[in-house]
Amino acid sequence: MWKVWEEEHEKWIGENLTVDVDLDKQNAVVAETSEASPDLIIPLLRYQKEWLAWALKQEDSEIKGGILADEMGMGKTIQAIALVLAKRQFLREIGEPNGSSVPPCSSTDLPRIGCTLVICPVVAVNQWVSEIDRFTSRGSTKVLVYHGANRWKNVKRFSEYDFVITTYSIVESEHRKFMMPPKDKCQFCGKAFQQKKLSVHLKYYCGPDAVKTEKQSKQESKKSKSMLKSDRELASNYETDSRNKGSKKKAKRNEEEKDRDCGFDETSADIEHSLPKGKSPLHSVKWERIILDEAHFVKDRHSSTAKAVLSLESLYKWALSGTPLQNRVGELYSLVRFLQIVPYSYYLCKDCDCRILDYSSSTECSNCPHSSARHFCWWNKYVAMPIQNRGNGEVGKRAMILLKQKVLKNIILRRTKKGRAADLALPPRIISLRRDTMDIKEMDYYESLYSESLAQFNTYVQTGTVMNNYAHIFDLLTRLRQAVDHPYLVVHSSTAAQRAGSTTNSDRNNDEQVCGVCNDPAEDPVVTACAHVFCKACLIEFSATLGHVSCLSCSRLLTVDLTSNVDAGGQSGRTTLKGFKSSSILNSIQLNYFQPSTKIEALREEIRFMVERDGSAKGIVFSQFTNFLDLIRYSLHKSGINCVQLVGSMSLAARDAAIKSFTEDPDCKIFLVSLKAGGVALNLTVASHVFLMDPWWNPAVERQAQDRIHRIGQCKPIRIVRFVIENTIEERILKLQEKKELVFEGTVGGSTEALGKLTEADMRFLFT
Repeated sequence: MWKVWEEEHEKWIGENLTVDVDLDKQNAVVAETSEASPDLIIPLLRYQKEWLAWALKQEDSEIKGGILADEMGMGKTIQAIALVLAKRQFLREIGEPNGSSVPPCSSTDLPRIGCTLVICPVVAVNQWVSEIDRFTSRGSTKVLVYHGANRWKNVKRFSEYDFVITTYSIVESEHRKFMMPPKDKCQFCGKAFQQKKLSVHLKYYCGPDAVKTEKQSKQESKKSKSMLKSDRELASNYETDSRNKGSKKKAKRNEEEKDRDCGFDETSADIEHSLPKGKSPLHSVKWERIILDEAHFVKDRHSSTAKAVLSLESLYKWALSGTPLQNRVGELYSLVRFLQIVPYSYYLCKDCDCRILDYSSSTECSNCPHSSARHFCWWNKYVAMPIQNRGNGEVGKRAMILLKQKVLKNIILRRTKKGRAADLALPPRIISLRRDTMDIKEMDYYESLYSESLAQFNTYVQTGTVMNNYAHIFDLLTRLRQAVDHPYLVVHSSTAAQRAGSTTNSDRNNDEQVCGVCNDPAEDPVVTACAHVFCKACLIEFSATLGHVSCLSCSRLLTVDLTSNVDAGGQSGRTTLKGFKSSSILNSIQLNYFQPSTKIEALREEIRFMVERDGSAKGIVFSQFTNFLDLIRYSLHKSGINCVQLVGSMSLAARDAAIKSFTEDPDCKIFLVSLKAGGVALNLTVASHVFLMDPWWNPAVERQAQDRIHRIGQCKPIRIVRFVIENTIEERILKLQEKKELVFEGTVGGSTEALGKLTEADMRFLFT
């Protein structure tokens, strides 16, 4: 069959070689519409009714789903809810249960339930619950939030609900717990690895027979890499007296704000016994429909999150994302694979008609008698590799036509605010770029830090190891960007404390204590007798599930007091600023000598302008650095400005409380939000101003943040201020954004998404 498909595709491309398709032309009014279910009490706009008709047709087709790629803020959530209710109404009218067709190559032994599973970022959970409650008739729709330590109690009741709402991290953690093979411990270092990774670890990294490759030997270890010589002098130049000597022990907060729930309940053991072998609760049933909100969360098909999501089974599948393509064409494969589109999602055998969804690492195929090496991925061979390797040539152009017209045209629906302005009637949006200049003291510090970073980078260039030390170079760039925001972010970082000779204290008070089970910053941390830190929930689950009584970090007998935690144990004597965590950077600073940075002063000025123009106006402040948000919050409080904060380490209840306080309290003017924790999925139309404190490599991320307020329901004109410091790395990031916006123009309907991962040329550009 693969030969037949190949001939059909070549013939089709030849016939359509001169035809191009712009998916943005879907903004044109479509004649066919469908009315919403009576249970939906909010009237749909014209383009939303068009979606409903298109989506119902898609579920009746072979694809059984698709991608809704409307621009951010156009109501993708309400459109998805409308689809579920409309299909439920249709099935009730014809007197049938849910459909009976089963997609190819899916297991049929799982129990079928007529429930829609919604997977979304943790910040969007309450928004889904709120919109279902607000826009459906009372009592018509039952919703279960599958999250938290007590979620196990509701496993057997999935079929009673219309919606089950969970997060990507919950799906990943349960897949890892129930379906991933157990890890084996290295006999030399004691660390646990998957069996395949353990063999690599022993071959190249650990043990008497380990020999690194030439490429690996060029990579610098973070523990052994040489520190920048003059960092200590730079810090002392910025803070001329000795008041900060004892305060360099604080580590910078974790910038990768992942929500990971490892809750454990006594009922989980009973639930586990009742599940199919090797299945988690979410993977043990066949759902009626799976909806991925912010579906670009699974763009990396090799990530554990993507693998967990792709292992779920359902009759219908939908992906919602305003940015389905952010970095490279290969990211689209995760969504194509999720939809199980023939033949693009499959690995095909060259010697027979066998097709499998995932590549087998074993030598023999489990589905046919031929070797796994005789199987190839259709997407890689005919789409991804031709575009990546020969994008400008004839072969690349043919592959692009195949992608846009044969694949995307049949599975994606995308409308823009500009194209549907008549339906939306949104107020105007004004984006301004505010340029400021640092004062002499800040600029001296920045230039000294830049010179040292440039010298370190040039060392990599001269030795030809630039890409071998990608992580270290990115760390250099991050420190420069932090210095532009506020020198405190570098002066009081963990690395600065280590260079100042206080490594031991820094490690003990480190805010970024990593759990030995989940390898994320410890939440509700507990410390063992051997001085290792774990999440309390992770440790309980680990011990109860695997029966281990030895420490994962040092293999000693595990002794721990679960009633205490790190803060209560070793930090009782530390001074903690009221309203801030003990881990806040503010506890490392002598606040009597606190100095706001140029950016903080500029922000305060913009907030004053906002209030002068409109006394009821509210604003959202975005930054990638949570420590910077703490500094801003302290400075605003000193100025009498009431604000709340949202970061990734907050629980679901704390996030909901912060959002509720901002939306309902008229005196709360400013919402400080981490870009990674709240840059997507939030609906904050109560605000009319957005302040972006630092530019990001990928302009799509900034646009996502802007659209938290420029969306359906907004009544006031929108003002967005982007802060940039002149003659710094931030100006070069802006130029990089402009260059990268041209990379994938035209791939997804004129999409201007930028590359997220920097190339060697980009790095040279930043340092030139």
